[in-house]
Amino acid sequence: MTPARGQRSAPAPDEVGLPEQPQDEPASANQAEHARARIDRQVRALLSHQDGVRDGKDPEELHQFRVAIRRLRSVLRAVPTLTGDAPSSGSEHAAVNRYTATDLRDELRWLGDVTSPVRDLDVLLARLHDETAGFDDAEQAAVERLTSALVRERGTHRIALGRALSSNRYRALLTGLAALATGNDEGEASAPVTGTMLVDSLRKPYRALSRAIGELGDDPADEQVHALRIKGKRLRYAAETTLPAAKKSDAKQLAKLIKSTQRLQDILGGHQDAVVAARRVRELAAEQPESLTAFVAGRLAERELRRRTQARADLPSACRKVLKHGERLG
Repeated sequence: MTPARGQRSAPAPDEVGLPEQPQDEPASANQAEHARARIDRQVRALLSHQDGVRDGKDPEELHQFRVAIRRLRSVLRAVPTLTGDAPSSGSEHAAVNRYTATDLRDELRWLGDVTSPVRDLDVLLARLHDETAGFDDAEQAAVERLTSALVRERGTHRIALGRALSSNRYRALLTGLAALATGNDEGEASAPVTGTMLVDSLRKPYRALSRAIGELGDDPADEQVHALRIKGKRLRYAAETTLPAAKKSDAKQLAKLIKSTQRLQDILGGHQDAVVAARRVRELAAEQPESLTAFVAGRLAERELRRRTQARADLPSACRKVLKHGERLG
C-alpha cells in the first residue's frame, strides 16, 4: 500500500540495521543470544504491520503491532543488560550511538501509549457494530448518532499515530532495537541459560499476579480486575520469552502456564471491553436528546453488563489454573 504524502512507508529490515535473514536460535544459545533472536523477530513484526497500522483498514494490523511491542518490552525486562551500537544518522564522522535495554523499554512504552487510544476505539466500534447488526433501520440510525463522536475521536488519534510513525523518534527506536538484536554482549547476559535462571525470571511477575489474585475478594472493583489483567499479560509474555531456551521438562510446564494465562487474558479482556463499552455508551447517550437513542444505549449497556457478570463468574476457575501451573514459582 502507498502511504499518504508526507508519510513514510515501513523501512526494509536492513534499512534499520537488521540482517537480511532472521536470526537463528540454536539450542545451545546463551541468554543474550536467545534475547537477540527474539528482538530480531519482533522488530520484523513491527515492520511487517507498520503500513497496515498507518492504513487503518484492518484493526488486526494494529493489534499485532501492539503484541510485538509488548513482547519486545518483555524481552528487554528479562535481559536488562543488553546493549548495542549503531552509527549516528546524519553524521559526517564515525559517530556511534549506544543503545541500552532500559532506554528502549521507555521508548517502547511511548509507542504503546501512542497506539493505545486507536486500538481501544477499534475494539469498541467493532463491538458496537457486531452487537447492533440485527437492529432495525431506526435503531441503526440511533447507533450512528451514538458512535459518530467515537469515529471522530478515532480519526484524531489516528493522525497522532501517523505522525509518530513518521517521526525521527520512531525511526531511532527501530534502529536501537536492531542494534540490540545484532550486538555482542559480554558478562552476565552471555552466561549459559539454566533452569534456575528461567524460573527466577518468571518468579517476580508470577508472585505479583498471585498476590493480586489473593486480594480480589468476592466483588472486586473494575479497576482492580483491570490491574489483574496487566499483571497477567506480564507473566504471559515473560513465559513466552523464556520458552525457546527452556529444557524439555521446563518447556512442558511453561506451555501449560502460557495456555492458562492466555485463557485468563481472554476473560479479563472481555471484562474490560464490557466495562468500557457500557461506560462510553452511557456517556454518549447523555449527550443525545432523542428518546430512541437513549433507549438503544440502555439496551447496549445492559448487554455489556451481562457480559461483565459472566466474565466475573468465569474468573475464579481461570485464576486457579494459573496458580496451579505456576506453583513452582511461588
